Amino acid sequence: MQHKKRRHISRLLARLRERRSNEAGYTLVEVLIYSSLMVLIFTLVGGILLNAMESEQKVLASADANGVSQLIVTSISSGMRNATQLDLPENTPDDPDDQLLVLTTVSSDPAQTAADRVCQAWFYTEENGGAMYYQRGATPEAINATSVDNLTGWTLLGSGLFPNGQPIFSGANTVNPAITLNFMINADGDGSPALISTAFKTRQGPSTETARCFEIE
Repeated sequence: MQHKKRRHISRLLARLRERRSNEAGYTLVEVLIYSSLMVLIFTLVGGILLNAMESEQKVLASADANGVSQLIVTSISSGMRNATQLDLPENTPDDPDDQLLVLTTVSSDPAQTAADRVCQAWFYTEENGGAMYYQRGATPEAINATSVDNLTGWTLLGSGLFPNGQPIFSGANTVNPAITLNFMINADGDGSPALISTAFKTRQGPSTETARCFEIE
């Protein structure tokens, strides 16, 4: 009889120990270790995500800067190929560092004759983050020296341009129209600007124009 009682008590004690074991939680040391590990994991993952976002922003900034540079270079190259006259005033009304390039060009419109002319102009200003604007019109519509306060009719080609120690437009030749384009643009957004320096010249020969597209008011 006593033997049965001992066995019954042993079973009860075993069940109590099992229940206590099942109900036992984490100790304070375990909680601290797990918390430290989670903080470390979140820190590593967060750093990876931030680096990925920064890299993506640099790629996008570089693509945007390259697109702006290509648009400006292509625009001026197209105009200079057909230029029959070039005007580059020494200064503009608001700022001596601003520049205005005006071309009289042969029309590329097949509906027009070889004698038809088009006026094209590019205006660079240090305002608005260093911006380049473009305007086009048919002669005899003269393109006047402009200012940042009067950009009606001008199209923004891009911004973020700045001189690289010399004027944006330099080396102008008005006899045999030619020009050199120089500017810097921040290509990757981290303070490492890309240098653009390109020379253009006409394929139309020496200037013989009598009508001018440029007019100083």
